[in-house]
Amino acid sequence: MKRPEVWIFLFIIGILAFNWPFLDIFSISLPEYLFSFWLVFITLLFIFIRVIGKKERGV
Repeated sequence: MKRPEVWIFLFIIGILAFNWPFLDIFSISLPEYLFSFWLVFITLLFIFIRVIGKKERGV
C-alpha cells in the first residue's frame, strides 16, 4: 500500500460522489444512491488492496 496516488484518487472519487451536484443528478432516492455507491466504493477499495498487495509480494 505504498501507492499514494491510488489513495488520493479514491479519496477524490469519494468526495465527488457524495457532493451535492452528483446527489442531485441521480434522481433515485438518496438512500438507494448512498447504499449503492457505498457498496461500489467498498468493492473498489477491496480490489485495489488485493491488486496492490499481490504486486508488492511479487505474486
